[in-house]
Amino acid sequence: MNGPNPKLNILWLWPDILNLHGDRANILALLRVSRSYGISAKVTRVTRLTDSFDPAAADIILLGSGELAVMPDITGALSKQFSSIKEYAESGGVLFAAGTTGAALGVHTRRLDGSHIYGTGLFDMECSERKTVIGDDVIFRTDSFDTGTDTPVYGIQIQMIDIQLASGQTPLGSISYGYGNNGTGSEGAVSDGAVFTNASGPVLVKNPWLTLALIKKALLRKNPETDPDDLSFDQEKFIIELASAKAIQAFNDKKERPR
Repeated sequence: MNGPNPKLNILWLWPDILNLHGDRANILALLRVSRSYGISAKVTRVTRLTDSFDPAAADIILLGSGELAVMPDITGALSKQFSSIKEYAESGGVLFAAGTTGAALGVHTRRLDGSHIYGTGLFDMECSERKTVIGDDVIFRTDSFDTGTDTPVYGIQIQMIDIQLASGQTPLGSISYGYGNNGTGSEGAVSDGAVFTNASGPVLVKNPWLTLALIKKALLRKNPETDPDDLSFDQEKFIIELASAKAIQAFNDKKERPR
């Protein structure tokens, strides 16, 4: 990359609580892809729910997946600074969240025991706890933004909630294989700079094209004079991941479609 070494500030929220599916590896993926493009990335961990943090100082905010039982506490911690988080996302700041944490970022979740989780409403979606957990691969196209390659996103889905997007809520993408939000074809959600996906795996390790797209979005917001061509997807940097994607696709082409 030409010019001075760009810097990326990553804010990692509550990694010891939101740690269901190896989400720590998503941080490692952000660091690895950043290094591949000459970007200096710094990670700031927020460990306790009572710790304060400044969304405006971040370029990427990362939330992993957690148990449904902790989502009221996550919602409470987010709500304390929700106006700042919402302003950050509305200005194009990248917030990436995965899995069951959607319950804290949606409007409302109905649990099987009759209790309710009231989320922050960052995404306009309603959730309901499933009687059975779905575990399968998930493959989807990111219709809401360009990853610089025709290769879809590959992940693993361990689904404890069904998600219904409101009519005005944009999905992250469309399902090629798997369950997605609720088995009807949509996957995840996007609201300005905020991105939610059901995919774990961890998804950013398996899909450096998605990881790079998030980094590119963050850096172009931070410095609009950044040359987008400097952050174009380079297949030569990710030969192993592309070969893995090809193998996963071939395997799933032979599987019976989920019902």
